[in-house]
Amino acid sequence: MEDNQITDPLEVIYSSQSNTDVIGAKNFLESEGIPTFMQNEIAGQLYGNIADIPKLLVKQTDFEKAHALLITGGYLPG
Repeated sequence: MEDNQITDPLEVIYSSQSNTDVIGAKNFLESEGIPTFMQNEIAGQLYGNIADIPKLLVKQTDFEKAHALLITGGYLPG
């Protein structure tokens, strides 16, 4: 198995119509040691369709910690 393969299930932790907000949350979580993955990063910019809004995903095993951090960081309501 290659090192860059994702083997853990992923969950959406954050989404926004603003790509900038999602990138901010991504950078915040990664600075706290939580790997993140973006979905629809470009599609939301090009099409603006609600189904294509940028989404931030984390490993299922990191979800609770990431959720608490996003609350602390002001990205999610507490």
